[in-house]
Formats: sequence, C-alpha cells, structure tokens
Amino acid sequence: MRVSKLFAALAFMLWTCVATDDGLSDMVQWDPYSLTVNGSRIIIFSGEFHYQRMPVPELWLSYDIFHKYKASGFNTISVYFFWSYHSASKDHFDFETTGKSLQRLFDYAKEAGLWVIARAGPYCNAETNGGGLALWGSDGSLGNLRTSDATYHQAWLPFITKIGQIIANNEITKGGTVILNQIENELQETTYLPTSTLVLYMEQLKKAFRAAGVTVPLSHNEKGMRSVSWSTDYHNVGGAVNMYGLDSYPGGLSCTNPNSGFNVVRTYHQWFSNYSYTQPNYFPEFEGGWFSAWGGSFYDSCAAEHEPGFADVYYKNNIGQRTTLQNLYMTWGGTNWGHSASPVVYTSYDYSAPLRETRQITDKMSQTKLQGLFTRVSKDLLKTYMVGNGTGYATSSTDIWTWEIRNPDTNAGFYVVGQAKSSSRASVTFSANLNTSQGLLTVPNINLNGRQSKIMVTDYKFGNHELLYSSVDILTYGVFDVDVLVLYLQEGQVGQFALKNSAGGYTAHAEQSTFGTSEVAMDTSDSSITITYTRGSGKTVLRVNGLLQIFVLGPYLVLSVSISHGVVHVSGDNDKATTIEVYTNNSTLQTIDWNGIRLDAVKTEYGSVTANIPGAADRTIPLPNLENWRSADSLPEKSPSYDDSKWAVCDKTSTLSPVAPITKPVLFPSDYGFYTGTKIYRGSFDGQGFAAVDLTCSGGLAFGWTAWLNDILVGGNAGNTTLTTTNAVLKLPASALKATDNLLTVVPRASRILGASLVSSSSTTSGTGFKLWKIQGNAGGSANLDPVRGPMNEGGLYGERLGWPFPSFVPSSPQFDRSSPFTGINSSGIRFYIIAFHLNIDSDLDVPLGIELSTPAGTVTRVMFWINGYQFGKYISHIGPQTRFPVPPGVMNNRGLNTMASSLWAMTDDGAKMDTVKLIEYGKYQTDFNFNHDWSYLQPGWDEGRLAYA
Repeated sequence: MRVSKLFAALAFMLWTCVATDDGLSDMVQWDPYSLTVNGSRIIIFSGEFHYQRMPVPELWLSYDIFHKYKASGFNTISVYFFWSYHSASKDHFDFETTGKSLQRLFDYAKEAGLWVIARAGPYCNAETNGGGLALWGSDGSLGNLRTSDATYHQAWLPFITKIGQIIANNEITKGGTVILNQIENELQETTYLPTSTLVLYMEQLKKAFRAAGVTVPLSHNEKGMRSVSWSTDYHNVGGAVNMYGLDSYPGGLSCTNPNSGFNVVRTYHQWFSNYSYTQPNYFPEFEGGWFSAWGGSFYDSCAAEHEPGFADVYYKNNIGQRTTLQNLYMTWGGTNWGHSASPVVYTSYDYSAPLRETRQITDKMSQTKLQGLFTRVSKDLLKTYMVGNGTGYATSSTDIWTWEIRNPDTNAGFYVVGQAKSSSRASVTFSANLNTSQGLLTVPNINLNGRQSKIMVTDYKFGNHELLYSSVDILTYGVFDVDVLVLYLQEGQVGQFALKNSAGGYTAHAEQSTFGTSEVAMDTSDSSITITYTRGSGKTVLRVNGLLQIFVLGPYLVLSVSISHGVVHVSGDNDKATTIEVYTNNSTLQTIDWNGIRLDAVKTEYGSVTANIPGAADRTIPLPNLENWRSADSLPEKSPSYDDSKWAVCDKTSTLSPVAPITKPVLFPSDYGFYTGTKIYRGSFDGQGFAAVDLTCSGGLAFGWTAWLNDILVGGNAGNTTLTTTNAVLKLPASALKATDNLLTVVPRASRILGASLVSSSSTTSGTGFKLWKIQGNAGGSANLDPVRGPMNEGGLYGERLGWPFPSFVPSSPQFDRSSPFTGINSSGIRFYIIAFHLNIDSDLDVPLGIELSTPAGTVTRVMFWINGYQFGKYISHIGPQTRFPVPPGVMNNRGLNTMASSLWAMTDDGAKMDTVKLIEYGKYQTDFNFNHDWSYLQPGWDEGRLAYA
C-alpha cells in the first residue's frame, strides 16, 4: 500500500484546526494530532495498572511499580476501578481500607509524576470476577446488564456517583492527575439510532459522571476493528464521547511456537482517519501481552512475548501511524489473588507484560523504555501528518516497510522502518532515501536484524544542535554544559548521522574524540558533519566540538538522582555488580552515593563520573524448608452427623438470574447471599429406591465438583478447559442408602448447581426426590468480615470459614494432627495443612519470593494456599499450567514470622498428596527501599468470632 504525498498534504489541510475541549475546562484539549494539557502538547505513553491485583499499597509507589513505570519512560497510568472490589454488598462501599484506598492511589501517581486515565466501569472485563460488576448482583438483581434498563441504572448509579466524585476531586482541573475518564468498556455500538438502549445507556453514564463533577474529557475504547462506536465523527446519534479509542491485540499469545506472532496491523492510520479524524490516534489498550487460560501455557514459556523485538516492532509501528496516545495492557499484570479472577484465567495475571508479576524488569520493558524516552523528548512527533508509506517506500529494498510522517511546522521527519513481513527473522541491509532540508539524501548500510524496527529522523532539533538526519535510533537527549545525545544500535550494525553545521558553528576542521570500542569515522563539509560508526561491544562515547553522544547506559534500574555538596545521590535497584555513570553539568561533582553507600568515583575524559556499584548476585538468601505441618479435616460436612442447623435453606422457587434453573428449588448461591469461592451443598432425601442422582453444575472453565452420599464418594467432574457446564448421572450404591435422611453432599469449586434430581430404580419419581437442600459459603456471606483482604479473598471451605489461614490462629490437638501434605490423604476429601516459618532477608534487598507446588503424576486434585491470610494461589494438578506462584512483600514478611495454609482436595478415592511445597526466589536486587516493613496492618489475625461459622 502507498499513500501519495498529494493525499497526505490534502489530509493535513483538512485537519488543520484549533484545539477542542469538552466545554467544561480548557486544561485538557485535543486536535487531530495530540492532547494538550495545561497548554502544552504531550504524548501519552501509558501503562495499565490494576491496584486490585496488588493488595500492598506501598508497592504501588515505594520505589516499585509506579517508579518503575516512570523510569521506563511512561508518563501515565490507566486504571480500572472494580465495583466488585469496593462493594461487598448493596449500598455499602469501601474506598479507604488498605488496598482499596483510592486517594492513596491518586496521591502515589502524583508523587511519581504520572498522569491518570480513569476507567471506572461500571463494567470493566479485565478477566476479573464478574467483569468488575458487583457480585451481589449476580442473583440477577442488577437487571438487564449494560443497557438503559431502569433496574440496572439504579444499581450502578450509586457506585458511579461515588467513584465519579473521587475522580473529580483528583482531576487535573483541581490540581490532581486525572486527564481522561473512560466510561464503560468495549461496548459495541450496533444500532445508530437515538432510541437504541445502548445509546441511552451511554447518555446515562455521561450524565452521571458529569453530575458527579467530572470535567475532564470522556473517552471509550473500541473492541478491535469490529464496529465503530461512540465517535463524534461517525454516525453520532447520541452516546458519543470526546475521545474515541481503539483496542488492539494483534499478536495474541504465542507460546508454543516462537516463530508465530509478530503480525503488525498497518491499517490503523486509515481507520482513525475514517472514524475519528478530528481527534488524535488513541489506543486505550494496546497489546503489552495477552492472558493465558486454564490448561494453556504458562507465561514463562512464552519466549517470543518477552523478547525485546516485541516492543521494538509493534510499538514503533504505531508511532509510524501517528499514534500519540497509547496505553499498554498490561504493563504490569499482577496476581488474581483470592477469587478475583474470572473463571477463564488462573491465579497469575502476569500477561507476559513488560514488568513481570514478580515486579521484575524484562528485556521487553527495557526495549519499551527506549521508545518511552524517545517519545518523551521528541516534541515534533506530537504534530505530524502522513507523507507516505509502503513496501519499498523510501528504501532500496522491497523487504522493508516504511512509514514517513512529518511535522508541518518544523518539517522534522520520522521514518519508521520494519520488515515488510513483520514476523521475518531475516537480516536485511538496505539504503534509505531521506528527505531533508538539504535535499534528498541517500543513507547506506542500514540493517534490520530480524524482528527489529528503527525510527530514522531528519531535521531533528535537540538542545542547541540539530541532526540533519540519523539512521540510528535516538534514545533521549539532555542539555548540560554540553548537549548530550543518546543513541542505540545493535552490536555490529552500522549507524550514520549528520549534524547541521549551522546549528553548532562547526568548521571543516571539527574535532572528534572517541571513547570505547566502536569504529567511528567523521566526514565534514560546509553544511554538515557526518558520523559513521560500527557499533562495538560495551559503551562508546563520542565528543564532537562540545556535543556528546553516549551509546549505551547503566544499571538495572535508576529511580532518582539528586546532587548536593559535590555528591550525586542515586537511588535504584541493581542485580549484578556493575559500573554506574553519571553525566551532569556540575563541575564540582566528586563522588557518587548509591543507595546510601558512598563510592569511590572516577571522572572520565569526557566529563562524566563513574563508580562501581554493588549487586546482589553473591548475597545468600536463606529460605527455610517447609516442615512441621499441622493438619485437620476440612470437609466434615459430608458426614451425616454434621450439624448444619445454621446453614441457609434453599427454598426459593424463582430467581432473577437470566439463567433458568433446571430443577427447583433454586440452588444458585447468589440467591442465598454467597458470591465467591467454593460452596458446599447438602441435600437430604428419604428412601432406598434410588439408583442414581442427575447433577448439572456450572462454574466456568476448568471448574470441578465432587459428590458424596452418606460420606461415600459417588463421583463428580474433575474439570474441563472447554466446558463451563457439566452434567453427570452418578450411581448411588445401594449399600450406602438408608430408609430415611440420606445425605448428598456436593462441593462445587466456585460454581453452582443448575439441577439436581434423583433417578428411581423402579419408577418415575415425583419431583426431584429431595426433601431439603441447604447451602453454605464464605463466612458472613456479603458481610465482608475481613475488609482488609476484601470480599473476594474467601470461600466456603470449613477451614476458610473458621479462619484457619489467618495469622495467630493456633492449630491445636486433638482437631489437628502432625501429618503433612507430602503424606496427603488416601481417599476423597478435603484437608487443611498449616505451617509457620520465619524469614530473615537483609533489609537492603528486594527478593521476589513465591511458592512452588507439584504432585505425583496422575494425581487429580485441587490445591489452594494462603500466606498470612491471603489466598495467593490455585493449583489444579491435572489441568495446569501454573506451578509457581509469586507472593509479594507485605503479603509475605521478608523478615519475621509467616503463616502458610493449604487446602488439598482429593477428587477421587485414590486420594492425593504433594511432592513439592517450597519457597522459591525469582531474583535478588540491592535496593534503597526497605522491604522489611512492619506489615501487620495488612495482616489482621484470627479471632474467635470465626467459631460461629463452623
């Protein structure tokens, strides 16, 4: 495809206009090029962040996630606000407790220097439980979801009003950080009529947010190129928002084949030009990774998703299509702890994101940083038009695709080049024809080594200098006592750039000094100085008449820098001992202080200061073996002698649920006030003339269930990765049946019984054959007994209800014995195992920790574990894929006492046991942040009130 220069020039003329605002404030404006905030054009390089998936607020900011975002070139975070997380029951909201403290979130974002794009729902998706909708409404009381239905409107309005007020108080118009507010999520506009229920719903949402005081522009995100929704530029019959956006995940998740993926989309520019031409090109969600489902691949095995080429190819392709607002989903994925996940995904929400679930920086994040820093300083990118594009465009090779965009005011040009077949791993060398202020110039020896892309520039200003052109990627620049330009290039590749003579007053006798291993040649003329170099190993620094170019930079992570009394103070993280280098315009600089450690510093010939900084590779991390377990039965409910007198009676004959029950009474947990985790059913009947029970259960992918008759296993379903509803007709052994008061106990994992009926051995049974059903779920139901950990941390297992996983619970005899999960159980059932252990990690280390689990081959079991009361892992041995579970500081005490509890659910009479339950470390980093806090406020302990839920 090619776009003619005549067409591009015409499009530019049509798009030239003054900035637009929403009529409520002029602090955030827009035009076809970019956002303007406080009068200045800005590029939005945003990272998605879900605070729900990190229950330790200190790790949102304190030298961790937000700071890592900022240090990696991001200037914005995009945040969902999950209704389900803040509202355990109707008309009750919690926006203050620990990990639900939204003001803390906004304050931390401001402290880190990050704008916020608020995404308040009410529906979010995000592979979270109920899509973020209030779980208390899963009984159908929310009405007709995501429509203008009056019942639904009245249900979401209180939440949107409250969250809208919090957003309004933190928007940029009031000195805060919120610059955009997204309403709803991926809601496709299918009918362009003002009377459409979807149009009316969007109008309701707009009205509610404005009534709550939100004045920043409203936005929405299109779900791929499937329809055109809510743009003021396309069939606007109502419901349109100020800022149209497009979600795109072109790569999916490519784990099993490293050669798959990398299929860039080259029609974004045309899409935006057709449907949102008065607005800048905006991706509210662009692929930072992709989720993995039960039974799929674990993220560690998705090598292609983590390689730096992913960011290099995909994100530069978007820059070439004039994108100035881009949010990467996810940038840090986090953990689906508790029962916060939708039944599609497992515990990890790592997402193959640039920042791992363990908070570790990947090569993909490092490559993403290169673009983040480039776009941060390249102001001419904020106003461009499309000059041309296509295969072989402006290059000597048809194996290369090029985008040429140009600033109409400065004529600065940007040529984004990539493989014509974006998945190619070929090495292609070519020349480029670059249009400069000194005419059309041919630059030779440009190489793309497989999955690589480059942004070449022309007439690019930095500090007091100007590049005529560069075939080398620019990282960033700084203005000190000299202008410092930072470039990057793969080792062995040839780069060339030319400095305009007029900018620096150069002469034909310009002086050059080279420090490093790269081979550098300089050619001067009256109009420019041309530098050609072959990238060597390590660092190369080139100084030309006061201009300094540094080609490679420093340690694992630098978070902050300050100078006082001749000392440069640097804070950050470092894994391996290395050299840090600091360039400032302070000639009195004498030494470097790294994380409070005063270092011997050396001045280089070109003016920087270097020092050797410590790492953590040689530090020993003593992790205890998990021994000395205590154990107790956690399914006494399958015994007929168990007292269920306090349980809820299932007596409803109708339900508001859109899913109809197969039999009655209704056996849906939400109709009886239980919304999360495992539930336990007890159905009673009289008579010995029954041959089987017909059970249908529903609970999402990989859910499972087990049934016992009078304490005897009769069967169930171990789980399936493709079925969300399963049915089984289970034979009832005649030897187990009694004349009266037979008990059927059914334990479905996070699911419900759709139908249950007895099958007579002789004739048709009247009704279902059951005389009574009872149900039990999490302790207190929607009462939210543990607001710190929140409404989705617990389910209805006996040990959960009694609070066994909590700190300070004492597992004492005779209820608890000394057996361990390595011994396990030799029949079907559920058993709890509890252990206490100490950690003693040095205070200057960040050591991401986790739990590794495994079972002997062929074991059919479901395992959950809790650390200090937080349910941080679900393991299904026969389905997988996850066996390693990160647990962050704050949930885990890096120094001090920890409590671990684990449930082992044997789904067959073969029993089950573990062969691995151990602590693991993912890495170690010398750091300036003390991770050995007193985390007790996040870890409330056991209290005897739990005994009431036995």
